[in-house]
Amino acid sequence: MTILVIGATGNVGRPTVAGLLAKGESVRALSRSEENLAKLPDGVEGVIGDLETGDGLDAACAGVDKLFLITSNGETETARGLNAVKAATAAGVKHIVFLSVGNPAKEPAVPHYRAKLPIEEAIRNSGADYTFLRPNFFMQTDLSIIPVIKEHGIYSMPIGSIGNNRVDTRDIADCAVRVLTEEGHASADYHLHGPDTISGPGAAEVYAKHFGRDVRYGGDDVDHWGKPVEAFLPPWLLDSLKKMFVGQQLHGGVADADAIAASQEAVGHPLRTFDAFVAELAG
Repeated sequence: MTILVIGATGNVGRPTVAGLLAKGESVRALSRSEENLAKLPDGVEGVIGDLETGDGLDAACAGVDKLFLITSNGETETARGLNAVKAATAAGVKHIVFLSVGNPAKEPAVPHYRAKLPIEEAIRNSGADYTFLRPNFFMQTDLSIIPVIKEHGIYSMPIGSIGNNRVDTRDIADCAVRVLTEEGHASADYHLHGPDTISGPGAAEVYAKHFGRDVRYGGDDVDHWGKPVEAFLPPWLLDSLKKMFVGQQLHGGVADADAIAASQEAVGHPLRTFDAFVAELAG
């Protein structure tokens, strides 16, 4: 069986590829960059292709049994995802697994969530079996602000005081590996949560414990958060991320005991905790 991973070099794609290889699967990975393909583990078949233009997608999908589709955030995400689904459908891919989000249609609208809705619809209409993975907020989103925490003692991610049951991307990958290598996952929606609810102030406390210094929450001002990153984030994405954080502040992303238990069952092992994630960063 040949499994194509689109988005193989990201925080979910990398451990998914590793997990598939560990199970002895034939893994193909798509990238626009020879340099990125060279970073993949031995045994991965790297292919050059461009989701933006569609170039190389037909060849990438040829002979593929299953596709794991991860589309990066951005103004063209919908078009890129639709190009991938079109090529997979034409090639007769039997099962498409899509990394979506918990509730892409929720209010207030978050553009990079809404971008996934047409991709989901195209997958449903493709004729292939499909599975949607719907993670809560990633723990690994914090990786971009670790220098700020270490140098200034500020947890700057404006996630609010309600909190999210943040999920480790490695647990998402473990769920993806199960879905891609086992039977019985067709037409399933897996909502993936972590085992503990982490707010902005709560995250600051965890970092303070493991980093051995005072850390305080930087507050809910999304414009203040956006100032340091506006130089390298496209305006569309910056605006969308601000809207995501406002939604988190208003509604949070708290999972109840049943949802956490269902997540653990989908992942196939005890869920990684936020405390363990931060402890690794401090180690």
